[in-house]
Amino acid sequence: MKSLILSIQFLLVFGIVQAQVSLAPTTVFADANGIGTMYVSNGSDKPQEVNISFLFGYPGNDAEGNLSMIYSDSIRENQSGLGDRIRTFPRSFILAPGQQQAVRFQVRPDRNRPDGMYFTRVKVASNEQTASVEETITEGISTQISLRLEQVIAVFQKNGETSTGLEFQELAASRKENFIKVDSKFTVSGNSPYLGSLEAVVKSNSGEIVARHQQTVAMYFEGFRSYSIPLPEEITPGEYEVELLFKTERSDISSSDLVQAPPISKKLSITL
Repeated sequence: MKSLILSIQFLLVFGIVQAQVSLAPTTVFADANGIGTMYVSNGSDKPQEVNISFLFGYPGNDAEGNLSMIYSDSIRENQSGLGDRIRTFPRSFILAPGQQQAVRFQVRPDRNRPDGMYFTRVKVASNEQTASVEETITEGISTQISLRLEQVIAVFQKNGETSTGLEFQELAASRKENFIKVDSKFTVSGNSPYLGSLEAVVKSNSGEIVARHQQTVAMYFEGFRSYSIPLPEEITPGEYEVELLFKTERSDISSSDLVQAPPISKKLSITL
């Protein structure tokens, strides 16, 4: 009897959907001894098979300035990647329902590397230990659907003295439907990625605040990035000012882990 097996894999980035297997924290920083810890939890009612691997990547942008992950930059990988210096224990395991597993990362030191922040991506793949669905369609033909979830988070290691900053070559604001679109051409200064947040405020000529927006930012090298600031449904036509404040602060990452830099304030004029 011949069987036709159809296997469907769903490749999902962490945070887009609620996963049966969850990770904490969502960003890992190795300590001064090169040790970092991640916790993997199984919130489902079935055993999950978990496999951990590494790949180098960082957030870049497409031609429109939208966030796009880059995984094929060998030059940057040689410059800033952790490479084979990082190990994980355990690398694969079965996680029972409701259980949690501590995963340790060990980064081997390399005194020949220049000061700076080094990084890579941790890919955590999980699926049920047994097939999720098996259904006979007709005699001799069956389908099997296995759901495979891949979650990707960043792991960093500070080496020596670290610094970061942002330099903007271009900043422009325009209206796009019910948003203000801010386009920025930037370069990250120093020897570390710029991890922080953006606070945007839109003010009328009288100083009245008509819109606020806040989001996390992660800029690694240089590029073109766009930000969308939602506007109220009804807004009086006229001249407005957009204030942008970039800070090395994030609610999901301790300030001791972030490479600190002075806040950067920018103001743009726009006619709505």
